[in-house]
Amino acid sequence: MSAATRLGDSCTGHGCYAPRTCAKGSSNVFINGKAAHRKGDSWNLHRCGKSKHGGVTSVGSTTVYVNGKPLARKGDPVSCGSAILEGSDNVSAGG
Repeated sequence: MSAATRLGDSCTGHGCYAPRTCAKGSSNVFINGKAAHRKGDSWNLHRCGKSKHGGVTSVGSTTVYVNGKPLARKGDPVSCGSAILEGSDNVSAGG
């Protein structure tokens, strides 16, 4: 099982694109007081020189859903090539 991701948790970054935090989460489900982050939720922009791009979480749990969307977890991929780096210390999800 992997740590559940919350609003404000970071991704790994990729190439010269630095890590950044997720920008969206559930409006009514919270993990450790932070919005639960789900498949399809967005990430803040990150930059490499003058180039920048956003991203969305592209995979989540197959067994735990939040508002009908799979819960994101540490290690799940972000659409730009990053992976989720952080999650809750005491809430995890399988699948």
